[in-house]
Amino acid sequence: MYQTETKSSLYASKLIQQTNYSALSSLPKTYIRQVQAEGEIFMAAPQKCANIWKEFRRNDFTQVQIPYKTAIQVFDACKEDFQMMLKISSGKDFFDLFDQDNDGFLNEDEQILVFSIIKEKMQQVANLLLQIQQYVPFKQLMKAIRTLEQNIREYQDILRQKIYKSEVSTYKEIGLEKLDDFYEKYYNYFQQFENQKKIKIQIQIQKQQEEMGQLEDKLSKNTEFLKVKPKRKLKDLQTQEKLVSLDERVEEAMDFRRELKNMEKKEQERVASEQEKRIESQKDELQRKHQKQMEQLKAKLIEQEHKLIIQLKKDYNVLLKQIGLHSNEIERIQSSATQNAIKKGEKEGELKRMKERARIQNFIIGETKRTMTPKIQQQNTSTYEESISQSPRSPAVVTKNDRAAHEIKLLIHKQNYTQFYIKKKYGADLPVNYKPEPYKVQGDNHDRIEKILSVKKKNPHDILPSLTELYDENLKEQDKGSTQKSEQELTQERLKKKQFILEKLEESTH
Repeated sequence: MYQTETKSSLYASKLIQQTNYSALSSLPKTYIRQVQAEGEIFMAAPQKCANIWKEFRRNDFTQVQIPYKTAIQVFDACKEDFQMMLKISSGKDFFDLFDQDNDGFLNEDEQILVFSIIKEKMQQVANLLLQIQQYVPFKQLMKAIRTLEQNIREYQDILRQKIYKSEVSTYKEIGLEKLDDFYEKYYNYFQQFENQKKIKIQIQIQKQQEEMGQLEDKLSKNTEFLKVKPKRKLKDLQTQEKLVSLDERVEEAMDFRRELKNMEKKEQERVASEQEKRIESQKDELQRKHQKQMEQLKAKLIEQEHKLIIQLKKDYNVLLKQIGLHSNEIERIQSSATQNAIKKGEKEGELKRMKERARIQNFIIGETKRTMTPKIQQQNTSTYEESISQSPRSPAVVTKNDRAAHEIKLLIHKQNYTQFYIKKKYGADLPVNYKPEPYKVQGDNHDRIEKILSVKKKNPHDILPSLTELYDENLKEQDKGSTQKSEQELTQERLKKKQFILEKLEESTH
């Protein structure tokens, strides 16, 4: 069965160059039987690939890329199918062949590559069946190839949706992080405003107390009491009392003195009352002034708080729109990439077969139109083993496993299979010096999603502290457990800040 691969290129070139039936009659019957046997093996390739796919998914517990150990388990579970279709007998060889980036995992593209290579080998066998004029097996094998192509489209779409779901989930986490940062930012703004508010009110109260103290000091001076003078009639009575006493009119003097005492007492009470009223009026006036100043200050602070709440609502709406726009952009890019991949899987394989069929037809037509009989090229009688040993890409030791691995490497290197670019960037295998022109820019804009998701923060508990932070100047270990907050405490703080901001937003709507 392995002789099919060793002489396929030799017989294929002979069949293409000779358009009559002599080439078919010159082929060994063993070769024809081997090609037919290969065709029968690949007839059941879609079902075998479905079993391999189920093993991939059954062992893919974490829903991520497949590591080496899991790949070996999948190979062991489907070892017979791999040996029949890919001629690989070792799980290590299987993993080394398909781990293209040598990262120790089979990513989504490398998993699909397994089925794409099987499909390419089916196509080779189908071409050989066509060349030996086995049309019924060829038709059946082509039907199996198209079935496998349809399955590959479904497989790549499942893997793609896994990535897209994780991207959407990651962006939701980023949106929550942005909202938490927003809540924390404005919570700090309001806390600073409250502190400034208290400071301004305290400064105003202190200033008013100083003014009241200055007024009391001013009113306590003797000069303030002299501003309220007794009535002039009291002075006239005092003068008359002295004149009467000089004339020794005792009775009249006693009457004047008694009246004068009553007058002095009333006048003293009046002056004291006037002074108290004057002092109280000045204090009341100052208090009214202070009350007005405090009301103006509070009104100004309330206005500043309302402006801060308006800015809060404005920034909150902008942030929600930004998160929504990015979410819509991610969904648009993902939907576009999904549709392009499905269309590519539906059409590219058939287009390549049509192109190859047209190339062969043009070659045959060109050969038949020649007026002169073309010279039959002398075929090299060396075997495939000899020709492959002369190839610069061939391995040093040629065994059945080495030949199978070498053929798979050639298929991967030619990149004739359909590439869906699930994980790797579209066009990432272009030359290093490739400069895309504006009208030839390739890609599905997935780099925009990567740029959006690049702002994802790490959990503070997942970040390792610096080694210098663990020890003091005397190289004694510091206790960080008491200062570091737990995840539960951080969550409670975030909820507290979120509740505070949401209450402020509700106030702005009333």
